[in-house]
Amino acid sequence: MLNILLKKVTLKTFEKAVISISITFSLLVMIGWFIKIYQILGIPPGDATMKFNTALVFFISGMIMIFQRKKWEKYLTLTKILASSLILIGGLTLVEHLGWVAFSIDNIIVTDIYSTNSPGRMSPATAICSILVGIGFLGNLTPKYFFGKIGLYAFKLTALLSLVAIIAFILSIPLSSKASFFQTMAINTSGLFLIITILQLFKSPNSPIYKIVTGNFEGSKLTRRILPTIVLFPIISSYLLIIGIDKNIITTEFGMVAYAAIFIPISIIYVAYIAIGLNKTDAEKQQLAEELNENNRYYLRRFKEGVDQVSIVSLMDPNRVITYVNDSFRKISQYSRKELIGSSHSILNSGHHSKEFFDDMWETISSGEIWVNEIKNKAKDGSFYWTLTAFIPFKNDKEQITEYMVLSQDITERKEAEALRMSYVKKLEYKNKELEQFAYVASHDLQEPLRTVMSFTDLLAKKRSDSFDELGLRSIKYIQEATLRMSQLIKSLLDYNQIDKGNELSLVDCNELIKGIVNDLGKNIQETNTSIKVDKLPLINGYKTPLRMVFQNLINNAIKFRNKDTKPQITITASQNEYEWLFSVKDNGIGISDEHQEKIFEIFQRLHNKNKYEGSGIGLAHCRKIVDLHGGKIWVESKLNEGSTFNFTIRTKDHEKKSKLYTAD
Repeated sequence: MLNILLKKVTLKTFEKAVISISITFSLLVMIGWFIKIYQILGIPPGDATMKFNTALVFFISGMIMIFQRKKWEKYLTLTKILASSLILIGGLTLVEHLGWVAFSIDNIIVTDIYSTNSPGRMSPATAICSILVGIGFLGNLTPKYFFGKIGLYAFKLTALLSLVAIIAFILSIPLSSKASFFQTMAINTSGLFLIITILQLFKSPNSPIYKIVTGNFEGSKLTRRILPTIVLFPIISSYLLIIGIDKNIITTEFGMVAYAAIFIPISIIYVAYIAIGLNKTDAEKQQLAEELNENNRYYLRRFKEGVDQVSIVSLMDPNRVITYVNDSFRKISQYSRKELIGSSHSILNSGHHSKEFFDDMWETISSGEIWVNEIKNKAKDGSFYWTLTAFIPFKNDKEQITEYMVLSQDITERKEAEALRMSYVKKLEYKNKELEQFAYVASHDLQEPLRTVMSFTDLLAKKRSDSFDELGLRSIKYIQEATLRMSQLIKSLLDYNQIDKGNELSLVDCNELIKGIVNDLGKNIQETNTSIKVDKLPLINGYKTPLRMVFQNLINNAIKFRNKDTKPQITITASQNEYEWLFSVKDNGIGISDEHQEKIFEIFQRLHNKNKYEGSGIGLAHCRKIVDLHGGKIWVESKLNEGSTFNFTIRTKDHEKKSKLYTAD
């Protein structure tokens, strides 16, 4: 119950309440003294009254707490002065009580006409509490730990004095029976001092009281359970005892015996009840700890089994001596556990790695860092195997290395596959170089006999045309056309072979690229009345000249393969996803049937008669090779007689991820 109450009443709420009570109550008392309303000076009426100086002490305390709560640094000096004034008021009053000097501060502001003994003067207990509270506030305002501890003890002593006065009031001890120290200390004074000091003790960073009362540890729980009983039971039982003796119901001697006879058994029963609860809690904790340990052992065992199945594990002491190996280690190394324990990892040295390689490894792990690399090892039978190995150093609290764990993965198959792949790559590079050289030599060397044939046929056509009949002249013409086409095909083959040679990556503005192509094709565009619409195109990282060739081939094809009596319309767009740019070139031409949509990208493939549509049939093959060069792909979406859309992608680079689109003018 107490725990629930403390959780609901937060420290900030309690602080606001204490400040409000202190300010409001002190103002009411001071007003009561000014306008002489005796009823609000003492609670209950007839008991000791709160003096004007006491009310002033609580008003000053309230203002100090406001400044503390707001954390107004500019009022720090004023706050210290106010705290010092509490010490001054209490000190002067205490001096007057001792009779050393008469400062007459009791009735400076108002005159006490109700008290007969020392009118207007606060009690010695109140004066001491005022001094202690002032010291406590000053301790809180001072950053030094020593003064903070003094302030904490001052608040604790104030709380104790206030609590004694409150208990005396609860037990209905008459003024005449109280010690002179507490005789004129009013209950409202004691209550205000108590709540102010409790607040300060809860707020103080040096005080463990708030943590004890509100924490979740067993000590805090025990405190919350026994605190109500140890406070309320003695007070209630003492109150009943005093009433019984005062009413002559029981004698003093019988009351004391009965008090002890009742208090001791009840205390034993309550302690036993608390002990049973604590034992039950401890039993539950032990059971939970055992279950947790069992679960930990289970999962640790499963984890170890899992690691042993997929990893090669060993442990070494700080001297690099092997102290443990798992079955996987023993199996792959072909050494027995007895042979491995007590030796070092040098037993597996294959001689593949240099001394510097291992020096770097030991230097890294000796400094406390993890080392990871691939190692070629030698098994007992002389065979070799590769592992991806991590050396992990473990340290104690003093940062000293106490053990090394070595985790490895068998990557022999991967390394063999890599070696095989590299072998194939080298062979492929060699074959590609041979093919390139063959293509170049073939295309270059074939041009020479073709030029000879073309020269002689031209010479025959010019010098000996009268020696041939119509069939001979037509034959010469066919030879000229065939050799010219052969020359063009060879040149196209040479160009195709040289596409990926001598190019450098650069930032390409596709808008400028299209502008240049449109200018170059200006005559053809004008003659065919072609309309070209270009959307926003990006800046991309690529090979400028080959990219220009892609766009030019696609635009040229869109104009060339147009429907008769139809105005060609070409639309060029671009869009971006996470990894690439997608370009589309759309036309309203003759279209391509489904069965030919892949074939058109092969070298020297033509779908139409050369007399109807001129060209070598290599343009789209060029486009595919260039797009491949940029890490993309090219395809066509088309229906016969309904136009075509050629799509191709260009892989983006990091700097293009946030690139903007620009409109071609």
